[in-house]
Amino acid sequence: MSPQWEKCLELLRSKVSESVFLDLFASLTLSSVSDHRGLIIVPQGKDPKAILPYKGLFELSWQEATGNKVEFDFQRLPETPQTNIVKAGFGDSYTPSVPLSQDYRFDNFVVGDKSQLAFSAAFAVAENPGGNKYNPLFIYGASGLGKTHLLQAIGNYVLEGDSDKRVRYLTAYDFQREYVESIQQHRANEMSAFYRNEVDVLLIDDIQHWSGKDETQNEFFHIFNALHQAGKQIVLTSDAPASEVKSLSDRLVSRFSWGLTVDIQPPNVETREAILRKKAEGNQLDINDEVIAYLAENIESNVRLLESAILKLVVQASLMNQDIDISLARKVVSDIVPSIKRRVSMESIVHAVSQFFEVPEDKLLESGRGTKEVAHARQVAMYLMKTLTTLSLKSVGTRFGDRDHSTVVHAIKTVEKEMQEDPAFSRIVENLKNSIHD
Repeated sequence: MSPQWEKCLELLRSKVSESVFLDLFASLTLSSVSDHRGLIIVPQGKDPKAILPYKGLFELSWQEATGNKVEFDFQRLPETPQTNIVKAGFGDSYTPSVPLSQDYRFDNFVVGDKSQLAFSAAFAVAENPGGNKYNPLFIYGASGLGKTHLLQAIGNYVLEGDSDKRVRYLTAYDFQREYVESIQQHRANEMSAFYRNEVDVLLIDDIQHWSGKDETQNEFFHIFNALHQAGKQIVLTSDAPASEVKSLSDRLVSRFSWGLTVDIQPPNVETREAILRKKAEGNQLDINDEVIAYLAENIESNVRLLESAILKLVVQASLMNQDIDISLARKVVSDIVPSIKRRVSMESIVHAVSQFFEVPEDKLLESGRGTKEVAHARQVAMYLMKTLTTLSLKSVGTRFGDRDHSTVVHAIKTVEKEMQEDPAFSRIVENLKNSIHD
């Protein structure tokens, strides 16, 4: 048991009753965790749904223990081993394929105008893996819009249709860690042979995390070529098109363009209402149309926040012993909306912008204009400062070299205009928003 896991459980134990902790949390196992996603294994005989009302407390405890904000999924192991979920056979120290969540299926994915193409392409791939023209399938979009859902839905559908298919799902971070460990243990050839010979369907999440990881990209390039030539299906997700992933090699960008690239955009209000009704139905909740409409109109960011709203309604209604009505919905929204406009620190914004644009932090904050690149990065930082914090325009200007109110207004308008005119730049800014944490 890792020190971080022990610390998380210790903090969680202080937040719930002893009986709840012993019944729901003492027997959990940490399966995997990357930058923003994690998987917890629930032992047989326990219902993962019983843990969901406490999911927020668990994630808060993890953040307090590690300093990282991670969203966790809870999954119960099947009664019999999933031999069709491929485990790396080249050493027990290597990360196994993350078990596919049965919550991620095509029949519970709510399709809207902004996700229709991605859904159709994913379903086509699942029906005929490797034997279609969508190989590879590359799905991109901001965090929380359903990329992981579709990725795992493909795996689940393939296995339901042919239990002999060897499906491997993992994050880009896990693949990178496998590769590094294989080098350290002088087993790189075994890892390469495993992927080439033992995988029929390869599903990799969040490949933007390979940015700048040249050796990992090189290894995957050769694995990709072997799998593609053998007619094996490859599906990848990212927060941006391959051509816009920073420091992704040109030859990988070229390979990823061989198949089909589709995007998922934030759902419109009608789709958000449909998602809320689906989630309420899944949780056996009777929520009236007024509450559904209020939540859908006020929570626009992503699907995960809509799911969070349903869970918060459950918890609040239980704790306060009241029905789910519009007053409770207003309280839930008041709790969630500040998390959409996160009150992050100035330092975290400056650091994120500095890292992405490769501009020293002191250059962003100095009073002089600097180069064109510095000025552009500073404008983005000002925009993010105004968007993600409660600082006034004057306060923002003060923190960037004591600039006046009009300079900040100009910077914000400049960034907004560029986002409207350039979808690629708009994605960069949105992804920066999602990456910034206190």
